[in-house]
Amino acid sequence: MEYSSLKGDKQAAKSLEQVRQTLLKVLPDITNIIIISEGHQQFVEVETPYGWVRLRDMSLGYQTLVVWLTDFASKLFIRYPDSKNPLEMPAIVLIDEIDLHLHPSWQRKLIGFLSGIFKNTQFIATAHSPLVVQAATDADANVVLLKREGDQTIVHQGRDLPDVRHWRLEQILSSELFDDTPPLSPQTEADLKRRNELLLKKRLTAKEKEELAGLNASVADQPVGTTRPERRAEDLLTQLARNLGKADILE
Repeated sequence: MEYSSLKGDKQAAKSLEQVRQTLLKVLPDITNIIIISEGHQQFVEVETPYGWVRLRDMSLGYQTLVVWLTDFASKLFIRYPDSKNPLEMPAIVLIDEIDLHLHPSWQRKLIGFLSGIFKNTQFIATAHSPLVVQAATDADANVVLLKREGDQTIVHQGRDLPDVRHWRLEQILSSELFDDTPPLSPQTEADLKRRNELLLKKRLTAKEKEELAGLNASVADQPVGTTRPERRAEDLLTQLARNLGKADILE
């Protein structure tokens, strides 16, 4: 497209600008994209908060998005040469592991970006991320679960799956969609299990009492809130409790 536009092809120049604007909408923290020539070689450079960087020096997330989006857009321009906006024409795209190499914030936004730009494209994507599932349900997309049972892969969809709209990430992660994966770390899970075992015992030895006290202190340090305001409120309540405890001592 860039070569044809330099030769005076107005349609190629228009297509090139459409692709550039599409990439600028999808790629986070990128404010400009240019193609530079050095001898017989050409390079894509992007403008970041740290200055101009060659695309090949960016993360795999950036490189992957640029490559497949540009490839897909070019095929739309070839398929619909007479359309005013080929990016909004019908198409079907299969994407394996759409969340691969993407920052969590990208995973949340990518489906919305793609649906807004490619308005008549049906995207069929696989993922291993609860963030993608959460974004898909917000976009009213169909969620399908593939589960291995013996030597077969069984497809679960619709009423076979829980309705996870408005669920938090840890709730989606610990659902059957992700094999009931615990949201806590393995060590925390083990500590909680051991604490429950000690609490259920009728009598504790001195050593077990000491162990339980340590586990109680460890569990108490675990944040309960999931959002930043919840954690801030939790910290304030903890600080208030400590201050009240000090006041009781002074009295």
